[in-house]
Amino acid sequence: MEPSFDFQGGVVLALVRGASVAALLSVFGTLLFRILIAPHAFARMEEAVAATIRSRLLVVAQISVGAGVLATLAWTVMQAGYMADADSAMAALAAAPRVVATTEFGHLVALQLAVLLTVSGVIGWRDREGRQRVALGFATVAIVLQAGHSHAFSMDGGPSLLVGCDVLHLLGAGGWLGGLLPLLLTIRDAPPRVGAVAAWRFSPLGKWCIGALVVSAAYQGWMLVASIPGLIGTAYGWMVLIKLALFAVLIGFACANRYSFAPALIRDDPVRARRVIVRSIVLQSCCALAIVAAAGLLSELSPSMHVQAWWPFAQKISFAAVREDADFWREVVQAGLALAGGVGLVAVALLLRRFRLVAVGIAAVIAWFAVPHFDLLLAEAYPTSFYHSPTHFAANSIVAGQKLFAANCVMCHGADGAGDGPAAKSLPVPPADLTAAHLWYHSDGELFWWISHGMEAPDGGQAMPGFSSMLDDDQRWALIDYIRGHNAGVAMRRTGAWTHPVQAPELQARCGNRDVAFADLRGQYVRLVLGAVPRDAAQAGVVTIVAAADAKSAPSGLCIAADPDVARAYAIVSGYPAEKMDGMEFLIDDKGWLRALQLPSGGGGWEDAKLLAAEIQALRKQPVSAPADAGMKMNMKM
Repeated sequence: MEPSFDFQGGVVLALVRGASVAALLSVFGTLLFRILIAPHAFARMEEAVAATIRSRLLVVAQISVGAGVLATLAWTVMQAGYMADADSAMAALAAAPRVVATTEFGHLVALQLAVLLTVSGVIGWRDREGRQRVALGFATVAIVLQAGHSHAFSMDGGPSLLVGCDVLHLLGAGGWLGGLLPLLLTIRDAPPRVGAVAAWRFSPLGKWCIGALVVSAAYQGWMLVASIPGLIGTAYGWMVLIKLALFAVLIGFACANRYSFAPALIRDDPVRARRVIVRSIVLQSCCALAIVAAAGLLSELSPSMHVQAWWPFAQKISFAAVREDADFWREVVQAGLALAGGVGLVAVALLLRRFRLVAVGIAAVIAWFAVPHFDLLLAEAYPTSFYHSPTHFAANSIVAGQKLFAANCVMCHGADGAGDGPAAKSLPVPPADLTAAHLWYHSDGELFWWISHGMEAPDGGQAMPGFSSMLDDDQRWALIDYIRGHNAGVAMRRTGAWTHPVQAPELQARCGNRDVAFADLRGQYVRLVLGAVPRDAAQAGVVTIVAAADAKSAPSGLCIAADPDVARAYAIVSGYPAEKMDGMEFLIDDKGWLRALQLPSGGGGWEDAKLLAAEIQALRKQPVSAPADAGMKMNMKM
């Protein structure tokens, strides 16, 4: 199944946005070329030729400004129509003034238009050195403002490292891609030797810009794509791959221009060489426009980190087998050491320049026997293997899942989920024990696939039916939340501890005059009190939440969670009956993990500030190590 290319504002809007960015890059790149590169070429040519090229560069800058203004206006109108859900061009045009006046997007666009018009006014129609530098400064401001339209700015709501990388990316693109047309005009109109000088002078600038593009793109990819499944299983990832492919083509053109075509300008046939490099730069410029168009399309797609990634392969890397069995782990380590030995043998043979063929043969034999052992690091995969629960493990989702489990799963899995339901003995394969520890070795996406499509029996029949036709997506995710929560509760009931890191069920609480969730309390410990209202007021450094339907008598400074599902969900993850939850307390750490609970008969120890501080201090010394395996992650938002 291919990922869905759901462009938020449509393909045309994305391309118009790309055109606006292309014009902006051209303005910046042309002015930068005029200041840094062109003077070295002008000094080596006749004044009349230099004056002609100066004039043409000025025309390119002004045309780019004009194109930028027109494209930005068109983008504004189309974006206003999208935001106002306009059904016609006239309705979109009517909505534009309101969008410009009342939205952050409109304010940024208005500033960009003002800056572009200022650039045009500063450079005028006469080439003046000082004015070019001032205009470049304003063009840089326009680049910085463009980063305000990015996914990074929308996510962080202000300056951040990711926004800074967007600025660096745009500046790098402007300096390199925006400078291609001025370079083309200079090489075409100047004497061949002077054109070679311009190409050589442009090369260091291009290398710095390429470096900026690579560094910024790597960080953007790390943050917005976030994973290999996000790269190959989402529309955003596919567009990133297209950009990378086009970028590789651009690098190829740049290398050919610098190390082959430009040197040919000072050889035997400079006229032919000039035709070749001009054609090369034209093709390179077309590729650059394709990259900007791809960037425009990318900007209208949701980043991979916010999208469920489809997995197209039948297997995935998994450490579950070697984690469960020490013998498997030793087998993989021994195979790895054997392969390393083979590679080392080949390296030594190459250094000594002897026995190379023998070393390669021995290494090939080692690889033949060692590689199959790495199958232990592979596991069966499904299209949804890398899906993550979108519920944030919410309390109401866990409670809803409990009801769905009772209605759909008890017959086979049993009331406690141990696989001993009334119909279990009649099935060809015993139902899974959903209370076992190995449940955590399966990802949210794997559970979602099995619940949706069922599981096959060894004889090819169906060991478990699929529920996709009976339960919608939200219900299936709720079922998964309950299964995980119940598993955690069983572990607590049997051992007195959560044997696997468990996320605190999400809730909504009222703190003073604002509503908060755990995601809003990042960095703070939370004490959750169920049912009974504590006598103490809020304690320094700890947020106290009272989960009670009626907490009017709660001391000031405490937060109130009135939803009755909160107590029910925490009863599930604690393994205690819901009717015995009044007065039970939970301690949640600054990363959102459940760390400790105190029974109602515990004497209210955490009401003592010193005892609570000591408990927190002890927990800080033993932080939770969240499992690194994607199949064991919960959808943590803190």
